[in-house]
Amino acid sequence: MVAGRYLRQQARDQAHIDHARWRREIRQEAYAAALVPISEAREVARQAYRALVQEQAEVDVAGLLGQLDKLIRTIQASCARLYLEGPQEVAAAGEAVLTALRVVDNNLVTWKQSRASSPESRAAEYIERHTVKAADLADSINGFANKASKALDATG
Repeated sequence: MVAGRYLRQQARDQAHIDHARWRREIRQEAYAAALVPISEAREVARQAYRALVQEQAEVDVAGLLGQLDKLIRTIQASCARLYLEGPQEVAAAGEAVLTALRVVDNNLVTWKQSRASSPESRAAEYIERHTVKAADLADSINGFANKASKALDATG
């Protein structure tokens, strides 16, 4: 009788461990699905920034900004999954990255449009704004990665 109870408890414990491992794997996939396009978007934004600063005619800034827009939509979909997989802190950190990335994108688009519409250069203003917003984006990405890592550690 004691042996049967012990075996049932052992089976329940193993099922709990297996479930926790499965949840960790699912969360890890969700977090990676967000981090990969975030990293790509950050690099595309850097390329667009460099092209705007150096006024590189051979670089298709509009194409880079279009690519950035697609990545933002991908990240938005990834954020929806973060809300499903949790925890709330990770999902909120993902949304903070998305918001910061949209601000960077908006600044780059506005900068590009201003170059086309006005002959006088306001590059210094856009460079300064971009520097601040890119730093905010970096902070939000680091915050997301830290929260995701802590959530994975807590999952087991």
